[in-house]
Amino acid sequence: MMKAALAALLLLGQAAAVPLSDSQEARAQALMREIRCVACENEPISQSASDIAENMRVRVRTMIAEGATDGEVRDWFAGRYGEFVLFRPKTRNPLDYVLWLGPFALLLISAGLVYSVQRQQRRRGGVVDAVAPEDLTDPL
Repeated sequence: MMKAALAALLLLGQAAAVPLSDSQEARAQALMREIRCVACENEPISQSASDIAENMRVRVRTMIAEGATDGEVRDWFAGRYGEFVLFRPKTRNPLDYVLWLGPFALLLISAGLVYSVQRQQRRRGGVVDAVAPEDLTDPL
């Protein structure tokens, strides 16, 4: 009984391995580095040891063997798991650019304000007039 179960598991493992040419395997490896493991979240499926990552790798290889383009593979995974699964999601909304470029714009604006304030202080600065002792008043 155990031998039969082990043999079935080995056959399933071999059936999951899709034979690819060298160029197709290179494409598959590149795509596997771009797709995030949904169980590990911050690890590409090419490096994850989880079961779902293994299933995702098999799916990538199967789709490439069937002739799918890289865009079609990415779209399939994004459709199934959401844009989160892609390390480089598509930008469709102009607000995406604001979110990415906004911090840099704020940094540039802040640097300009600091420069402007320092320049004004240098213009105003210089010699401070001395105060005569009789002009000083006792605060008490």
